[in-house]
Amino acid sequence: MKQKFYAVKVGKTPGIYNSWSDCEKEVKGFNGAKFKSFATKNEALSWLDGKDFSTETNRIETLNADSNIETTETNFLIYTDGSCLKNPGGAGGWAAIVTNTHTGEIKELTGGEKATTNNRMELSAALFALSSIKNPSTITLVTDSEYLKNAFTKNWLRNWQKRNWKTATGADVKNRDLWEKLSFEVNRHKIYFSWVKGHAGNPQNERCDFLAKNEAKLRKNN
Repeated sequence: MKQKFYAVKVGKTPGIYNSWSDCEKEVKGFNGAKFKSFATKNEALSWLDGKDFSTETNRIETLNADSNIETTETNFLIYTDGSCLKNPGGAGGWAAIVTNTHTGEIKELTGGEKATTNNRMELSAALFALSSIKNPSTITLVTDSEYLKNAFTKNWLRNWQKRNWKTATGADVKNRDLWEKLSFEVNRHKIYFSWVKGHAGNPQNERCDFLAKNEAKLRKNN
């Protein structure tokens, strides 16, 4: 049987694999995984660099353990999470994993505050992740925060702005400073928001949770 090469653009470890079994380990159960088989290694490398080879023998697969994950081809895949040790007012941390789907480069971004809230850390994770991408891009952002996701997908943010940053009950919108900055970043890009259940075994979500909690613990001890 002729040798095939499998390129994983979005998966646990993006790269080139020489067998389907090795490739499968990197994409099975990974939300939004993108991979493709090629007849030559050079073609596989070119596809990872952003060039596409559309032939009848090549096919792209999209695996989604969570049906909410957006399957549209994106330039960046981002996972975010926030944590607060004592909500509200305790030390908090945020984390984001930013994957360039064309090159396979993965960046982990982290930060935190000594006195904050869980929601502020969730928003901060998204804000810093999006602002790290300098050029306007198509992005899938995966979060376990319905507060973050619904603000954009259910038009909460737009309605707050129409009401001069008031909720439906007339109260001031919390975290306005972060929402205003996030709104600017979201408008720079084309973004697909997806929700994933937290603490349910998703590798990237679990990694973000670990990093965010670690940032919070560092600030508690300082």
